[in-house]
This record gives sequence, C-alpha cells and structure tokens, in this order.
Amino acid sequence: MAKQGRTRTASEDYNQRSIERVFRLVKLMRRSPRRTPDELAEVLDVSTRTVYRYFNLIEALGFVVRRDSLGNMYIAGSELKESFTEEEADLIAELIRQHVPHHPEANSILAKLDVFSANTELESTSLQREQVNRIAALSEAIQRGEQVLLVGYQSANSQNIRDRVVEPVGFAANYSLLSGYEVRSRTTKFFRLDRMGGVELLGRAQEHTSQHQDLIPDMFGFAMAAGDEAQGHIRLNLTMKAALIMRTEYPMCIPHLRLQDAGLGFVLDGPVADFRAPARFVQGFMGSEDVEVIGSEAFVAVLNGDEEGEVSSPRA
Repeated sequence: MAKQGRTRTASEDYNQRSIERVFRLVKLMRRSPRRTPDELAEVLDVSTRTVYRYFNLIEALGFVVRRDSLGNMYIAGSELKESFTEEEADLIAELIRQHVPHHPEANSILAKLDVFSANTELESTSLQREQVNRIAALSEAIQRGEQVLLVGYQSANSQNIRDRVVEPVGFAANYSLLSGYEVRSRTTKFFRLDRMGGVELLGRAQEHTSQHQDLIPDMFGFAMAAGDEAQGHIRLNLTMKAALIMRTEYPMCIPHLRLQDAGLGFVLDGPVADFRAPARFVQGFMGSEDVEVIGSEAFVAVLNGDEEGEVSSPRA
C-alpha cells in the first residue's frame, strides 16, 4: 500500500502539466484572438499533434470544438460575449439572476455570456479575505493554547449545521483543513475551513491537550493517526469530466490521478482512511459511464450497502 507523503514521480509531474495545459487551452479557445492549431501549439509549447489530442479531451468534457473559415479553432458558444460590453453582460446576468433564476435556459444563457469570470474574481477575493481571517484567528488560538468556537460549521457526514467548541491543534493540506479536538464528541478531527461560518476566540485555555491526536489527512480529507497506513484503498477509472470534478471537489486527490495508459480517461489509485467520501462521489455518477470502480473489494461492498464506510477516524 502506498505511503503518505511520497515523492512525486516524473510521470505524475508530466500528467499534472498536461492537465494544466488542457485548462489553459480551454481558456485560450474561449477568448479572442482565435488561433490555428499550430499557433495554439506554440503558445502551449507542445506539438501540434498534442494539441489535436487535447481537442479530443476537451470534446470528451462536453465542449464543442469548431474551426472557422481561416482555420482558427474555438469553442462554440463562447463568442456571444463579444457582442456586449462587460457592463452590459453583467447587467443581463444580474437581471436573469433576480427575475428568472429558475428558468430552464437561465444557466445556459449565463454560461454563454461568460460573466462568471468577473463576478467570480470579486467573490473569490471576498472568500479569500474570509479564509485569511479564519486562519489568523485559529493561528492565534493555537499559539495561545485556547479554545475556539466554529460558528455554523457545515458537516458533510452528520448533515447538520451547528456551532462547535474546538481546541485547534494545527493545519493541514495547505491550510484548507484544521486539525482540532472537538470538546463535545471528545475526538480529534479535521474541519474544513471553507465550511466554517466563522471563528470566535473564546479566551479560555484548552482543557484536553492530553487527548489531542497527531493526525494526517487522506486524499479526501479524512483523518488517520500520523505514522499509520490507511486501512482502505480505492481504484477508479474516470473520464476527463469526472477527473476534473474530482480535482475541484477533492484537490488532495490530484497526486493520485494519472492518465490511463490507453484511452482518454484517468485512473485514481490510492489509500483512504474512510470510504464514505469516495462512495458519495461515485454514487453521484450512477447511471453514467464517467466512473468505473475497479477496486477494492471492501469499497465495492460499501457501494453495494454490504459494509459501513468508516474504516478509520472520521472527518467532521
């Protein structure tokens, strides 16, 4: 079984660069000026043959790739915004969101206007500021050895939102997770910072330091004791669409994703401390061909309802 914290291989680095180039190619093809395959290859610093392979990957994701009369490549439906100014596009989008947000064509129109970029940038700045404030408050509590209140924490496992008194221990996964001892459950868990409604310093000393555990996260953010190997293992075949969703929802899975030896898909292969998160991910694709479960037998049993998903300490 693979161990946590291993060094990335040259093959994994290559796959990572390939995925990043595909993202960049999508962006280039949704913007002016349009470019020929040779010009796109030059911008991406790859061969023209590789660019055509990327076109296949993009189409597998659901985009429609087109060639204009000059031989330039573009993604169909992304050119509508050129007819509007940024202000006009934002106004149209705002009217749609306020008056007809549930209209069946609303999302399609918004996507074609491509107004998400400007608004997302503003929203991202605000979210980053909130994240920095949470990290600062938690860091102060860790330094002082004090308890905090996680306000309105949203739990994916218990499906509830409530305040939690926690003794913060440390950060993990590039400050996206907090390792903390929850006073109510008397358990050290991982808490996602983006699920915290806020952080309040309580100004009182931690009382359970002897019960704190040193934890590390698996690729889905579930906790296991440092130095231990995960008790579970999963192996999935993913289409590019499923792989991109996996990257977005569970970025710690990225080191465990690799291109398939043949075909256009990806393989996710690695150890896990808990089957529940990957099970929810797979179940979200039931009825489609985007995800194929290869193993393990224990994971298949969980999907079939024959076993419980928890194989180690749960994340909050």
